Amino acid sequence: MSTRSGIPDFRSPETGLWARAEALQERGIERGTLQGFSRDPQSFYDGFKPLLMAVCAAQPNAAHRALVELEEMGYVRAVISQNADMLHKKAGSRNVIELHGTLGEVVCMSCYMVYPSRSFIEQFLRDERAPICPDCQGVLKPNVILTGEQLPAKAILAARRAIRQSDLMLIAGTSLAGGPATALVEEALAQGKKIIMINLTPTIFDSAADIVIRADVIDALPALVKTIKTLDPG
Repeated sequence: MSTRSGIPDFRSPETGLWARAEALQERGIERGTLQGFSRDPQSFYDGFKPLLMAVCAAQPNAAHRALVELEEMGYVRAVISQNADMLHKKAGSRNVIELHGTLGEVVCMSCYMVYPSRSFIEQFLRDERAPICPDCQGVLKPNVILTGEQLPAKAILAARRAIRQSDLMLIAGTSLAGGPATALVEEALAQGKKIIMINLTPTIFDSAADIVIRADVIDALPALVKTIKTLDPG
């Protein structure tokens, strides 16, 4: 969803964040894990810096804006996102469920206070020192889910509730190669929900989807909005 906004995805071969994390682990560097962060927060931030810079510079693209239009038209009730880049909210989506947390917050590893992240990220980008909690001087971690952490229970429950209340699940821009989103799709299918799949590459759920659109979301979602407006101008 966010690659055309300048943020790398997780699963693309060689260039995705997952591939980069695996390459680091082969060299004994575990920057994407909670254990790695706890052992060496500074190294985590040093490796995280390019992504933080990309997120700070990124703006919502046509795919994000299309989902906002679909929400305004009454077709989208919730956006369940695996992204932590805040672009859905920046675009104007109102009900965003962030399964993997958000870069919009930091959490103290000592006292567990949560703060808006902007000033801390900006400070890190200036002085390149891992940010410190102003209350207890503990180290601050981006409030995203790292390997070794549990997913936020409230987000999972909110996603399950949204699926239960829906007629259709629109899956856009994800390979569904694992993680909580896979279980949520299985839950939707078990409940008999209709599925529309939009992705450039095949997914394991293509055969179960009612409609499969093999295209970039930045093209497909605006086209979907345009088609709906043509069919339902009111």
